[in-house]
Amino acid sequence: MKINSIDIDNALKFYQINDNDYKNKCYKCIKDINYINNFNTKAEKIYNILYTDKSYKIDILWKKQDIAELFGEQYNPFITSVLVLLGWELHDKNMINKKYDTKQKELYKKRVREALTNDIYIRKLESIRISQMLWATYFINTKLIEVGRLQYEKCNNYIKIHIPSGDKLETQKVLNSIRDSKIEIEKYFNLKNPEYRCDSWILSNQINAIIDYNSNISKFYRLFEVKDGPNALKDILNFVFNIQECDNYNKLEESTNLQKLLKRELLQNRKLKIGLGSLKNKL
Repeated sequence: MKINSIDIDNALKFYQINDNDYKNKCYKCIKDINYINNFNTKAEKIYNILYTDKSYKIDILWKKQDIAELFGEQYNPFITSVLVLLGWELHDKNMINKKYDTKQKELYKKRVREALTNDIYIRKLESIRISQMLWATYFINTKLIEVGRLQYEKCNNYIKIHIPSGDKLETQKVLNSIRDSKIEIEKYFNLKNPEYRCDSWILSNQINAIIDYNSNISKFYRLFEVKDGPNALKDILNFVFNIQECDNYNKLEESTNLQKLLKRELLQNRKLKIGLGSLKNKL
């Protein structure tokens, strides 16, 4: 696997990232890839899983949190960004093949740009997490479409709903998105009247038992038939408290009512589960 700086330059231009420090860190990473044999081999293996493998090995990567586990001890932390950037030409080709309009193309390039930068600019991490690398490649491989407030992924014979962070989860925006998604899903995924599913901490039975019934989260929850899934701690720390791990729940932030409620539950050692939801038929 041989990479040159032009590959990085073209990708950064494509995703409109104008940051010399970011670019120089990418340059240093590709130098390490090119000259450290073990790192090169592992980087090429992950690249193939992300962009060419058809056996769903990418699903295994979602369970990995430690970059060293994927790339060995001799790794450059910017490898996750570089592997996303190396997919830019495939992204462009896939969007053309799917006949995305200009608005869609710019939106999906924006989502990849966010995945490439938010962990570094907002979370102040040294590199983007494995999860962000994977989200970006989902857009690059055109496995996700975004319609209004929600995102949709084709999984065999059903559609998986994803809830991007940002705007409030207002009920009318959610309903409009689901309604409008049917046309887009049939057009891009060739699936008519699909079953919709959503797995999220937002659908947690335990959380929805304690929050305000009139909250946006509660209203979203009531759109689904929900059963308990795995432990939600990791997602709660990530999406509610914006941290990766915590060894002392007393130190958790309490800036919002939701943070206060969930901090109390964690301090009382309550078990909070991911909600596995199926959209109710009446929708």
